[in-house]
Formats: sequence, C-alpha cells, structure tokens
Amino acid sequence: MEKEWKFPQILEFEEPIFLRNLTLYPIVGKDGESFDALSIEEALDKKLADIQELDIPDINRLQLENRSPSPLLMLDGEEIIGSLQNRIIATSTIIPARTKKSIRVICAEEGRWNELGGFKTGFCSYPKIRAILSQGIHKSNIQKRIWNEISRKLTVSKISSATSSMHDIYNSLEEEIARYIEGFKSLNHKTLGFIGCSKNQILGCDLFISPSLYQKFEPKLIRAYALDAIEQQNIRTKASDISRYFDELCSFLEQFKPRSNMKHIRIREKYFFGQAVAIKNRLIHLSIFPN
Repeated sequence: MEKEWKFPQILEFEEPIFLRNLTLYPIVGKDGESFDALSIEEALDKKLADIQELDIPDINRLQLENRSPSPLLMLDGEEIIGSLQNRIIATSTIIPARTKKSIRVICAEEGRWNELGGFKTGFCSYPKIRAILSQGIHKSNIQKRIWNEISRKLTVSKISSATSSMHDIYNSLEEEIARYIEGFKSLNHKTLGFIGCSKNQILGCDLFISPSLYQKFEPKLIRAYALDAIEQQNIRTKASDISRYFDELCSFLEQFKPRSNMKHIRIREKYFFGQAVAIKNRLIHLSIFPN
C-alpha cells in the first residue's frame, strides 16, 4: 500500500538572525526523519561523480554520473562552471546511487561556447533567478529571461563581464558578500531551512527534510540570499507578513497530495510559488518565492 503523503516534521518558526540588511527566519522541526544524500561538492571532491557535456553538446543538458553508494541532491539554481559554458541546475534533482543520467540545465553565461576544461561547482543562483526557474523550465522564453536577469544584475551592480556570466557577479561582489557572513557560523542545529528577507521583504524560502541535509547547503544558500540583499540596501520596499507566509507554507505541506511516484513538484499557491523534489512521497527539498 502506498505511503500517505505527509511532511515528516512539526515545523516551528524561530527568532530571526540579522546579517546586515539580510534577515533569516530559521525553521526548525520536531519528529523528523533523516535522508542521507551527497551534495555535488562532496561527490566531486571525493571523485564519486563526474559531469560532462553530452556526446553532441546541448546547451540545456549535461551528463552526470553518480558512482557513490548514496543518492546525490542538486538544488535548483546550483551552478556548474567550466567546459563549454557555465550552467545552472534547472530543477532540484536527486540522482540515485550508482546512476548515470542526463540532467536539465540552463545557461548562466550568454557569451561563451568554447572549451575551458572540465566542470566544477560554483555558487548557487540568487533568489531572483531561482524564482524564474520555478516558473517553468518548459516555457519557451525561460532562457532569455535568465539572460536578461543576469544582464540586469550586472548593470545595477556596475560589473563588467565579457561573457555576461552570473559567476562574475559573485566574484566581483565577493568582499561585500563576506561582510554579510562575517562572524556567522550556523543556524540552530535543529534548523531545516529558513525564510530569507531584506528590509522585511521576503526573498524566498528553502526547506529540507533534515538538519544534516540543510547544513550541507547552508553556506551556499546564505551567500545567494546575501547577493540579492546587497541590491536591496538602498531600495524602499513594502513590508511582508512573514508569519502569514510561514502559516501558508505549513498549510500547504499539510494539505498537499502528490500523484503516485511524483518526484518533481511544481508549487502554485496564493502567496508563493516554487518547486520541490520528493522520493516515495517524502519531501526532500522545497524552494518557494513570494507572488
């Protein structure tokens, strides 16, 4: 008999953590369960995975081999740099143990298509880009919208990039991002994720099945949220209702009923939209962004 869908956590909202104009609202869980998965950094560092161009290179596809005895989790918007062109992961994806498969990617470097050597990991896309990804990778204009957003970010940040690369934005603002996380170590050890805000304006939310899995992605995610917060420093924004956002998230998790064997989930709710990845009706990772 198929297991009934239920997010295996009793979620609670913790006191905020302030990192300059970036505010993190930790989400902690009780009565949870664990899920052991490698991050792409771990897998590549331990030489347990390889990423390659297809035999006939495709801007929207890469080949990933997971040789480890554990599944591998990649988040929507994670960056893979090198080879013919920098890409970002289009949808949160789990690669099973000892599996080779083609993965869906989006270009994050408009002006290059020439070989620079093998792939390695980069940053995680900032929330504005991940929100575009969540609106549907099958839409015909998704690539153009990503390129336009990177171009806009380069312009407002006054950064020059010969290839219109998202990676260049992070490299150029490295010192500014470092100021956000100076002295910061980690959120509560029970943390499953957080809602990120700048000047009370919600940037997005990431949520994981277990604290141990969240910890693997925390540094990369906080840097991504900080990059969006940098742009908000001198912008007046209308305050969001953080508590209502959290309550709506909890309500969604309680009521959602996925189709049988659903792995990738598109989320469209009144106050937010996003995507999630699940295994056997267990939600592994969710990312949502305000409407």
